[in-house]
Amino acid sequence: MRKVTANHPYTIDVDDVFNFFFIEENVVAKHNSLGARKYRLKSMDESGSTVSIDSRREVPVGQEVPSALRKFAGEWNKVRQRETWTLNDDGSRHCKIRVDLDGLPVKVQGEMLITPTDEGCVNTVNIEVTSSLPLIGKMAADFVGKSIELQMEGEYEFIKSA
Repeated sequence: MRKVTANHPYTIDVDDVFNFFFIEENVVAKHNSLGARKYRLKSMDESGSTVSIDSRREVPVGQEVPSALRKFAGEWNKVRQRETWTLNDDGSRHCKIRVDLDGLPVKVQGEMLITPTDEGCVNTVNIEVTSSLPLIGKMAADFVGKSIELQMEGEYEFIKSA
């Protein structure tokens, strides 16, 4: 298992950060800036204080793929991302996230929590990458975990500069 964590402080409020995960044009711009292509919003369901989002995109695998994983990964990997966002009574937004990667033997799931601060807000991210395969699974989880760390940092920089 590989754990990926981050605390991203912003000088904008919770809703402004949430809009980079919720408003489709913002999400497309964010993913495009990270090198993804073919973003599609499959569904968005709003019910009370909860929003469920199901999306697809393709992400470049990159040159740093370990040779043992090359047979699993193509030049581009299809990604399905499912998020369930809940607005909490204190104004924070909590997200349960699951990401499925075609071709790679890993499971990605975790949580985000965007909480208000005096200066704006902070997004706390906790992701776990697991695989049930021995040997190759640990390598795949490590590779995907490193990729997630890079994407999270790119996403943070994109939101801060927007």
